[in-house]
Amino acid sequence: MKRLAIVALVLLGTPRGVPYILSSSPSELLAQGKTLRVYLARHGQTDGNLKGIAQGWTDTPLNDTGREQAMALAERLRGVELDAIYSSTLTRSRTTAETVAAGRKKVKVTSLSGLREVGLGKWENVALNDPIMKTRPPADKRGPEDGESGAQVDERVAAAVKEILNRHRKGTILIVGHAGANGYILSHLLDMTRQELAKQGQFVQDNDELYLVERTAGFPPRVFKFIAPGKFNQL
Repeated sequence: MKRLAIVALVLLGTPRGVPYILSSSPSELLAQGKTLRVYLARHGQTDGNLKGIAQGWTDTPLNDTGREQAMALAERLRGVELDAIYSSTLTRSRTTAETVAAGRKKVKVTSLSGLREVGLGKWENVALNDPIMKTRPPADKRGPEDGESGAQVDERVAAAVKEILNRHRKGTILIVGHAGANGYILSHLLDMTRQELAKQGQFVQDNDELYLVERTAGFPPRVFKFIAPGKFNQL
């Protein structure tokens, strides 16, 4: 496996209410084991992804490419000691996570419903390029038939991330989520609102892309993106 290049984006600012005055640097605190490192992956490809279908809560399995991507993720993280692996309760997320967990005797996958993809209601299993998708209400104006509102997604993702962070103050963990939900997960890992995250640019994560968030008390969270071979134009 070829070594991957890494892009690091340092987010400016300080955690709310925490002064930026410490005697140790983030790298020193990392060496001292006072940092939590969270790898954030998206599940491998499904036929729905390949065909451009909105899946939401529809429980679709990985296709052949998705299984290869899950194996590539496992290889990418080989040698990284993981304290825990989390997935959503959907098959495509759990299968990807279980592929990484295979061969790791001390780590099993914990599936949390709060990490599921955004529920799309009647818009599920509709092609993303179907003209009818342009009539889908915005996140803050969706009724029950439209699936989850943005506030509903944010609330249950926030609860799941809080549960994970309460369990892990330090160490290294993996979360395998979904294209839509991972944006919410990332905002909470970075202690940012969705609006604040949007100001950093649009968050897009392909099936084979991996992010890393480092959280050290008293310092702004740091986020890194791993660039796979063939995608060096993103550097």
